[in-house]
Amino acid sequence: MNSITKTILLCMTLSVFFALFQLLLKGENLRKNEKNRTGKIQSETFQTTLREEKESIPHFVSRFKAKSFELWQNSDKLKMEIKY
Repeated sequence: MNSITKTILLCMTLSVFFALFQLLLKGENLRKNEKNRTGKIQSETFQTTLREEKESIPHFVSRFKAKSFELWQNSDKLKMEIKY
């Protein structure tokens, strides 16, 4: 192979690599934007159960169990999706 053919093949390989790299970066940006949107939607409909500073641990565990059982019972009514 002469040098012109090698140069053309090198340029083609690099252009394909950079195109795939740009698609990868664009996909990451889209994924981050979707996480931000779904995170806002989920935070509005789903509130986390946190332990208060003065609350005893056994009381918190019983409250957490009750809340999680309630969420489990109503899971068919909730429209939450887990996206990674």
